[in-house]
Amino acid sequence: MTIRGSISVSALLLAASLGATPAWAQTAPQEPAQESASQLGDVIVTATKREERLIDVPVAVTAIGSEQLQNSGVSDIRELTGLAPSVQFQTPGGGADSSIRIRGIGTTSTNPGLESSVGVVIDGVTRARTGVALSELGDLERIEVLRGPQGTLFGRNTSSGLINIVTRAPSFAGVEGRMEGTYGDFSNMRLAGAINLPLSDNAALRVEASSETRDGFYPDANSQETLDNLDRQFIRAKLRWEPSDTLSWMFSADYTQREENCCVAVLAIAGPTYGLVNTLAGARGEIGYTSTNPFDREASKSVGRVNSENIDDWGFSAQANWDLGWGDLTSVTAYRSWEASRSQDFDHSGADLGFFAPDGLHQNFDVFTQELRLQGTAGMVDWLVGAYYSDEDVRNDSAYRMGADYPLIYGGAATFQATTLAAFTPGDGARGVGEQSGRDISVFTHNIFNITDQLSITAGLRYTNNKKSIDFWGENFNPACDSAVATGDAPGVTRFCAPFWDTRFNPAGDSDSRSEDAVTGTFNVSYEFSPTLTSYLSYSRGYKSGGYNFDRAGFTTPATPNARDLAFSEETVDAYEFGLKGEFFDRSLTANLAIFHQKFSGFQLIEYTGINFVVRSLEEAISEGAELEVTWRPMQGLTLTNGLSYTDAYYPTSTGNSTYSGREMEQSPDWVNVTSVTYEFPISGDLTGVAYIDNRYSSEFYTGGFDPNRIQPSFSVANARFSLRHESGDWAVDLWARNLFDKDYYRRIIPATFQTGSYSAFLGDPRTWGITLRRNF
Repeated sequence: MTIRGSISVSALLLAASLGATPAWAQTAPQEPAQESASQLGDVIVTATKREERLIDVPVAVTAIGSEQLQNSGVSDIRELTGLAPSVQFQTPGGGADSSIRIRGIGTTSTNPGLESSVGVVIDGVTRARTGVALSELGDLERIEVLRGPQGTLFGRNTSSGLINIVTRAPSFAGVEGRMEGTYGDFSNMRLAGAINLPLSDNAALRVEASSETRDGFYPDANSQETLDNLDRQFIRAKLRWEPSDTLSWMFSADYTQREENCCVAVLAIAGPTYGLVNTLAGARGEIGYTSTNPFDREASKSVGRVNSENIDDWGFSAQANWDLGWGDLTSVTAYRSWEASRSQDFDHSGADLGFFAPDGLHQNFDVFTQELRLQGTAGMVDWLVGAYYSDEDVRNDSAYRMGADYPLIYGGAATFQATTLAAFTPGDGARGVGEQSGRDISVFTHNIFNITDQLSITAGLRYTNNKKSIDFWGENFNPACDSAVATGDAPGVTRFCAPFWDTRFNPAGDSDSRSEDAVTGTFNVSYEFSPTLTSYLSYSRGYKSGGYNFDRAGFTTPATPNARDLAFSEETVDAYEFGLKGEFFDRSLTANLAIFHQKFSGFQLIEYTGINFVVRSLEEAISEGAELEVTWRPMQGLTLTNGLSYTDAYYPTSTGNSTYSGREMEQSPDWVNVTSVTYEFPISGDLTGVAYIDNRYSSEFYTGGFDPNRIQPSFSVANARFSLRHESGDWAVDLWARNLFDKDYYRRIIPATFQTGSYSAFLGDPRTWGITLRRNF
């Protein structure tokens, strides 16, 4: 998979870009010409907390505007993979078990003790974890993908990147709104609507809501239901109030509910236990597995077991902007609450081996944040200072239980003593509860020094103090482990006293607290060769705080638990980047190049060992490569985009990296290429057609671990949409398809639980299609 040692791809991309520059420069005007039908308009971003043209921002940013979002049909940030090559999403086990990676670096959110390497900010408010951010987005103004560590602005530090989402604001212009209905295969039905209401000359309210349901992709062999359905409801209200020419307020509140039978894996590789699983299920009149081909999408779970995930996500915020004359003061106050409860047959087979009972896995976050920013200009300096405060409460409550077939998968009476089996009751197991309080305080400054009309220097600095404390305790309801220990039943101790349900763990648990300080920031030199060609060279330092591993199996000595065993240290990153941004051919083509090298120290790696989650702080990790994004409008109505990303993310050979030395990072393909074509054309009279297609190619990558059985080969996924619109914008009809060519691929492959030699897989979605009707008023 690695191509280290070959000719540097970064150098090749740079050479290609610079080699073409003279030809472009010959046709590029010294000053932007008046816009023509084939010119690309200015893309405005807020990557530096200032509204600037994308070409002028000395940061690697993928900016996706409202028009492209509408043409592509994106309503969920997981669908960004068709538009942003450096972004990789992993959503194997529902919203509570999701991760985002940028440039190969991300954090698996299974364990809520780890903060996200990639941050998500929606309307200026930071979301606590990756999974918390995967909700309905509503009407969007734009999405900005900031690549590389964000160690100065945007609330909490992130070590890999950030997704900044800006939703549509209320307008004083008049009453307007939209209604939208979708019907697709798998009985997909979605209703959405929004209304904008001016309340007075200086106040306006916007309310939007949506509801979506869809049948699951996986028929269950042992019931009449399908698994992996959708059932989501969303509502958001935003109030804009401008009591004076110098003061404005934006109040926002939203609520999302999801009730889905999620988290479905199918058999990917049948190991030695395959026949036994079918035999055990058959003895109870059920089916273990119906197929050894995972892409038959035939799931199995035990009768009486439930696969479900219920999520409630809500919050409110208030943002004030006050023009002081000599500067602008911004205040963002927010509170968010997120709660998820999951039930699951986690062996993913018809044999009854292990499960979470209804609501047996419970997580919740409650977060209060306050940010203040003061910014202005003084001579050649565009200055900004600020402070940020976060208070967070996290709870993780998990109860692992053994099914009726658990002793039998390991041999039953032929393996265990009779007294051990007599003490066992289906449903026995153990519970671990962790409650963490966290407080984050930081002060920061971000300043742009305009040395000349062409040369500018950006300097940013942030000081952060982070404190966390944890209370952890447990509950044991597993007499078979006690019996095995008392009688010296060695196989019984191995199987019935596995770490996640070991009764030798002292349920009283323990408490601990930790504090850390970090200094991060950025230094950036930007030079404008011409109004249509700019470059930058930057250094930035990012940081992700340490924390606690929410896993009862993490204690070194379970009988006398010490919560310090669960602690892990902070992660830091030093990143270097060169960028080149240009507009060419009379602004009908834009090209942005970034070459980067990122070195992570104390890299936080979470690994599932088969019996528990272990957080390892590795000595070093590297992510380096290059990205080239091009947008071209060769003629009126036709827009082409292409994003090429090469990322080499790996663990260098060192003693501190242990068995990971020299390994490629999981979920990190070397090559990704994303292409889109949009063609808008008149049909007849007042009708317009818009044809859109995008395609994402990914080279092979490890879906998890370093096991050749867990590799996803290279693949491509295409999405398409055709829209028939009234030229006035009053109505539109869209025909669409996602995964147009029905490509089979894995999201993640894992060792099958309690089934030695077998593997389970979470699959990418099959082809889906539908029709959407929109009415604007």
